[in-house]
Amino acid sequence: MLLLPKVLLLGVLTGSPFWLQGCSEFELPSDRRLQAEPLPPAVAPLAPPVPPAPLPPMPTLPPPATLDETLKKKPKPVLVTPEPILGCPPPPVAGAVPSPPPPGYTPRLIVRNLCPNLDMWIASSGNVPGERNVKIPPNGTHQYFIPPGGLSSTRFWPKLWCNEYGQNCAMGSSGGDCQDCSQAGCAPPVDSKFEASFGALGVDCAVDNKGCDWWDTSAVDGFSLPYEVKVDKCPQGKNINCLGLSLGQCPSSEILGAAGAQDLRVVDPASKKVVGCYSPCGKLTYSNWHNPIGAHAPNSEEAKMFCCPTPPVSSEACRMGPVEQTQFVKLIHQSCPNVYGYAYDDAVGLQVCPSGTTYTWSIGCPTEPKGSLYF
Repeated sequence: MLLLPKVLLLGVLTGSPFWLQGCSEFELPSDRRLQAEPLPPAVAPLAPPVPPAPLPPMPTLPPPATLDETLKKKPKPVLVTPEPILGCPPPPVAGAVPSPPPPGYTPRLIVRNLCPNLDMWIASSGNVPGERNVKIPPNGTHQYFIPPGGLSSTRFWPKLWCNEYGQNCAMGSSGGDCQDCSQAGCAPPVDSKFEASFGALGVDCAVDNKGCDWWDTSAVDGFSLPYEVKVDKCPQGKNINCLGLSLGQCPSSEILGAAGAQDLRVVDPASKKVVGCYSPCGKLTYSNWHNPIGAHAPNSEEAKMFCCPTPPVSSEACRMGPVEQTQFVKLIHQSCPNVYGYAYDDAVGLQVCPSGTTYTWSIGCPTEPKGSLYF
């Protein structure tokens, strides 16, 4: 073992001086004395690469189908018949024989289509037995059978230019039970109409009003088609003859107070046909089909003297007001006597007949002046 004393030495190594200071005695391991590290063993050579296995041949695909062949294989679309409105009687089947009325039901309203070349549909309120829209061919008739116990608050109105189900009509699509409306919304309800509360059969109307019929054909809202009503078995009843009404006579410049001169003709947005005539009150209160002045309430300052709601307008004040002097009311008095033209008209209006009365409501064609573009 080589020992180095703890002394200051000065030596020369390869001609260069250096100092070793503060060295302590230490011993070098014998196995680290100038011994060379052994070389690592030789690396074995890599094995030659294995050639990859050949891929299987690609399967032969059939040629792509031509466009014609693809279209032939594509299933044809199935045409679906429109379903009836939910909760409504199904539309009639073409050529089907109508079912007989229940026992005790009697035909108390008969509707006639006087048009020689137009199919007409009659719509009814939801409490009327049978179909909601009844098709009447040119010069045809239809009978409405009423239960023997009576039927209150019924309403009937005509529709024209409809689809095969009596819907999507240019005239008369003003809404109601099982009725549709156009894309522009429901038409203003200015239709010519027959309204009745039918009394119970076998009850004397003179003793008990349950045996009375109460009916009218008011023009308070307006009108659409000319008509007449003939009553049978009602001695005190008055026939109604409004066959002189014409949409060509509907005022096109009616002065309505602060609203100024207004066109009362109702024009279907799609067909551009004139399909009705507003009353003065209807023009001011029905906003259907984008009527620009129809947003007023009947009791508003703008409309109250034309609609005459009570309160605030009394019957006397209404008759003394401007509505009595309008062109529309004068037209109704001239061409449709005994029918209300406004709320407190002096016409016959509501009539009372015994429950055995039969009503024949004959509806005419739409009429316009010669050369009109509307029909």
